[in-house]
Amino acid sequence: MAPWRELPYEIRDVSPEEDKIIKKCLIGYTKKFIKCGKTGYVMPAAFKKHAEYIYNFKVRPDDIWVVTYPRSGTTWTQEMVWLLENGLDFEASQKSPLYERFPMLELTSQIPEVAFELIKINFMNLANFQGLNKAVKRLSWKDIDEAPSPRLIKTHLPLSLLPPDLLKARVIYVGRDPRDVVVSNYYLHKMIMKSFMRGSFLHFWEAFRRDLLPGMPVISHTNEAWKQRHHPNLHFLFYEDMLQDLPKSIRGVSEFLQRNVTEEQVKKLAEHLTFKNLKKNKNVNNSTDSDIQFIRKGESGGWKTHFDAKMELQAEEFMNERLKGLTLKYPTYVLDDECSRL
Repeated sequence: MAPWRELPYEIRDVSPEEDKIIKKCLIGYTKKFIKCGKTGYVMPAAFKKHAEYIYNFKVRPDDIWVVTYPRSGTTWTQEMVWLLENGLDFEASQKSPLYERFPMLELTSQIPEVAFELIKINFMNLANFQGLNKAVKRLSWKDIDEAPSPRLIKTHLPLSLLPPDLLKARVIYVGRDPRDVVVSNYYLHKMIMKSFMRGSFLHFWEAFRRDLLPGMPVISHTNEAWKQRHHPNLHFLFYEDMLQDLPKSIRGVSEFLQRNVTEEQVKKLAEHLTFKNLKKNKNVNNSTDSDIQFIRKGESGGWKTHFDAKMELQAEEFMNERLKGLTLKYPTYVLDDECSRL
């Protein structure tokens, strides 16, 4: 048995002001949010109880992980990977929801304190959304730990909060333009919370640009994987590249997974993975009711219709400041030359 590893990073509370900013956007969290490590990844307070177990989670060489910051093409990639690993068995994929076929490691640790009881009584049909009913009864990471191989695992945690031997498994990381990420996150919370939603998009943007939404800072999250992009067990994708040429992305992932597919199969899988078809697929686009769609528009550049002139300048400052000195380059953002030289 491998020795138990203590966390190599510290966990601290966010400041009262930061906690207030976060809770303007997110409801149901009664305890103060926390920050993890030097980078200060924001997490719900409950993560503190699970962090050491997740860090010591036993990775298996035949695992396949999909790692993303939320709303960066996770579901899209999961469905692709599941089908490639299961011989493009479209019929089998219709028999169970994606959250069961490809469970989320840290799900239990992300559920708001108030939501635990609401899920148990199935308030607003929440128990049927993304496996929450199971996650409040049984620790999500423990459930996956005891699952038979080969395992397909989803996580929104950055690499530094995951097991240090993660890359003995195969990992697919998907990055996306942060400006589109904040828009997509806002609409997801708005759809789930409906009239209970307190925060406006402006509140979300204020929290986002201050790196105060769960899992942030997003650029650091992506950069951790970007620095490992040449590792033989990590395949790095950009959401925008998938949008531009999905068949090419499918070929790249299939080669990484060592799955031989014909051009006809690539074409068939690409058609299955169109957003029009995914939105109609109830086992992928899992929802609590007909008004909530987990799959949204599947577009790039939608942020432009949500940002005013002031927010555009703030976004440019946000991107330039956090990309300064990094080799990470988003397909949809050109770093200011002066910043890139610093």
